[in-house]
Amino acid sequence: MKEESKVLTYSMINNLIISIIKLFGGMFFGLSSLFADGMHTFSDFFTDVVCIGTEKITKKKPTKSHPFGFGKVEYLTNLFVGIILLALAIFIIVNAFGKETITPPISVLVLLIIVFLLKLVAILIMHKVGTKTHSQLLITSVKESSADLYSTIGVMIITILLQFTKQLPILKYSDIVGSVLIGIIVFKTSYNIIVENSLSVIGEVEENEELINRVKEVILKEENINNLKITLIKYGSYYKLQLTLVLNPNLTLKEATLIEKDVKKHILQHRSLNIKYVTIFITDKI
Repeated sequence: MKEESKVLTYSMINNLIISIIKLFGGMFFGLSSLFADGMHTFSDFFTDVVCIGTEKITKKKPTKSHPFGFGKVEYLTNLFVGIILLALAIFIIVNAFGKETITPPISVLVLLIIVFLLKLVAILIMHKVGTKTHSQLLITSVKESSADLYSTIGVMIITILLQFTKQLPILKYSDIVGSVLIGIIVFKTSYNIIVENSLSVIGEVEENEELINRVKEVILKEENINNLKITLIKYGSYYKLQLTLVLNPNLTLKEATLIEKDVKKHILQHRSLNIKYVTIFITDKI
């Protein structure tokens, strides 16, 4: 099993355990914000299930009808996840109202600290592997899971505030306010995911100057290249490179063809660049 699949499986199991703890804790203690937080975490579990299925599709070999592979399926999956989160946000906000406020025992904080640490470890692992493999699936999961951490902190604060409802009766509304805020956090996360992945589906160009310069360094090691233009198109966890080369006009056709083959070979050999497909155009000017 590849590293990305292992991390997604670990995250899925972790989120299932955490969501069960939160959902049952919310119902048992009558804490709406904790139940809402549990719904948020369960959405992370659902996301991981979808991502595991998608990860297998994106690794499929190119076909005649899809010559550049299936990397963009990641963006479609993330769009689907974003829409689900949007619906969940609305449900959380609506469900926050109409329930009687109950003061939970302070021991609920111990439960919240445990699930917070479990989630934090999962996020750190996903961030490390996602950055290493350039996995859009893991990067999206990290963003969504980070929002879950903030909502758990919010429930901790609400639990503490509810201990003082006798002294300040207005604090009894903190549970409702907290649930609504969690819903807003989920809404904001879903909005960011939908916007970001919508742009990627229609074809987004990589603007990371550090990566582009690394590609240039590899190409310019070849002699007789006077100028070049690089366009890196995102395909999920990998790139398609569109490269325009301005060669020495005194070169023969055979020499130009050999340079084209060598440049392509050297680019594909540098696996750290995550470039899977290269299209080269040779011209006398840009």
